[in-house]
Amino acid sequence: MTLDKSPEKIASMFDQVAYRYDLLNDLMTGFSHRRTRKVAVRMSRFSEGQTALDLATGTGDFAFLLHKQAPKGKVVGVDISLRMLAGAKLRAKKMGIQGVEFRHGNIMELPFDDNTFDVATIGYGIRNVPDALEAMKEIRRVVKPKGRFLIVEATPPVSRHMRFLANFHFSKIVPLIAKVFAYNSDAYHYFAKSVELFPTAPEFAETIKAAGWQKVFFHPMYFGTVTVFLAVK
Repeated sequence: MTLDKSPEKIASMFDQVAYRYDLLNDLMTGFSHRRTRKVAVRMSRFSEGQTALDLATGTGDFAFLLHKQAPKGKVVGVDISLRMLAGAKLRAKKMGIQGVEFRHGNIMELPFDDNTFDVATIGYGIRNVPDALEAMKEIRRVVKPKGRFLIVEATPPVSRHMRFLANFHFSKIVPLIAKVFAYNSDAYHYFAKSVELFPTAPEFAETIKAAGWQKVFFHPMYFGTVTVFLAVK
């Protein structure tokens, strides 16, 4: 089975769920997505004076954590959904954060020069691109030599028993929660299927290497249902 991951489809889908996206993320993950991002930000070693690019930034969770770690660094968040970006900008205004810039853009064609960023991050978004290998080549292009790339993604557990439980959660529980709280619950059926079809962590680590990243590590969390990947250019 293949999923429609065209930029137009993904932008439209996230535009439709933007209003309650943060609430649903918390409910569906039991707030665990907050911890996984914090782990990734620590692993990024993002520091003062550096520049960071947060891809598929959504409403800015990763971008704000990067800013918190290095308030004098420069953080740019990019997303294909204009409504998600509007939510991110509103959150920044409410929190009084001025050091994060949000821009509309497509991961497959980033509007930045080569070797621009010290750090790149993407949280729960790499499975939504039409070609993950080409996307990670494009991300590598804009990251500086020896720069670090952090990916947080829901992954099918290697264990068959845990994979059964994870698939049950995403295919049954998540759509049920979405049906109660979301304007467009169909999008969450897509999310469930996109996780089911995603490679296991060891398999995806090989794809990252194939994109040209020199060093690749991965840290499974929550019984392998989420993985933090670290790649170094």
